[in-house]
Amino acid sequence: MGLKLELVWNARGPLLLGTLVTLEVAFLALGLALVLGLPLAILRSSRLKILSVPAFLYIQFFRGTALYVLVLWVFFGLAIAFNINLPPFGAAVLCLGLLNSAYMAEVYRTGLGTVGFGQLEAARSLGLPEMPVFRHVVLPQAVRIIIPSAANLFVDMLKDAAIVGVVGVWDLMKQADRLTKFYFRPFEFYTGAALVYFVVVFFFSRLVGVLEKRFSRHVRKEKV
Repeated sequence: MGLKLELVWNARGPLLLGTLVTLEVAFLALGLALVLGLPLAILRSSRLKILSVPAFLYIQFFRGTALYVLVLWVFFGLAIAFNINLPPFGAAVLCLGLLNSAYMAEVYRTGLGTVGFGQLEAARSLGLPEMPVFRHVVLPQAVRIIIPSAANLFVDMLKDAAIVGVVGVWDLMKQADRLTKFYFRPFEFYTGAALVYFVVVFFFSRLVGVLEKRFSRHVRKEKV
């Protein structure tokens, strides 16, 4: 039958729209993970078990849950069990954000843990309350560890977002699947989708590498 790669080029419009939807899902999910991850990290680090244990269970639950299963359960399960009907796009962002908030919490914990205890004691000895200490001493230093790790997590989220089409989100894979069924050319369109994912992931991976080099250089200078 031969390859007909020109079909992929002719269908670049829908594939581009699907790519934009994939990026939108990943960016919004990252925002949700960033917002939820910080309080989770603070609760997880608490000495009070009533605070640390629920945060620990939350993190373990979502780190041990498959995204595919979570998306199906939230989209279909909530509608059946509780009559809560989420739109496909909202369900995808929610699931991807909740799952990665558990990983983001560990990223925050790692970054916050890099600040030396002596610096905290010095700030407190000046009479600074806990919140200003956290905002002006801890967070600016931790951010240099957190940002590259969060960017790396975003790359993983981009790849994970490939399954959100299962609930009707018109992402890149959903568009490729639709075109495959229309033209009966699965190899061409799935190969095209794979190449688009490679280009997008490669771009953001390179960006992550730049961020890691930049922030690691600042960390080395401070240690010296």
